[in-house]
Amino acid sequence: MKTLITVVVALVILTTPARAAAPGEAIIIGHSKNKNVFVFKTEKKFVGATVEVYSSQGALVTSQNLHKRKMIIDFGSAMRDTYTIRVVKGTALREYQYVKK
Repeated sequence: MKTLITVVVALVILTTPARAAAPGEAIIIGHSKNKNVFVFKTEKKFVGATVEVYSSQGALVTSQNLHKRKMIIDFGSAMRDTYTIRVVKGTALREYQYVKK
């Protein structure tokens, strides 16, 4: 059973669409099963950063510390809008867009 789970997880990882990241850029991983999820993985230097989600009007929706390099943001209960995700640590800033349809 454990081997079967390992094989299934490996196949899911291999078939998950992703794009190559430039140096200093986060890797954004898209999930085809759940379109309300935004997944990203940052560089090690961003561990401990603050992740802020803003609506298109500029209102802060939520804020959380980044404890690991990878974070999953669930937009399942969010309203339809274009959201800006900011990862901030000191003077370093990364910004991403998510469109909830």
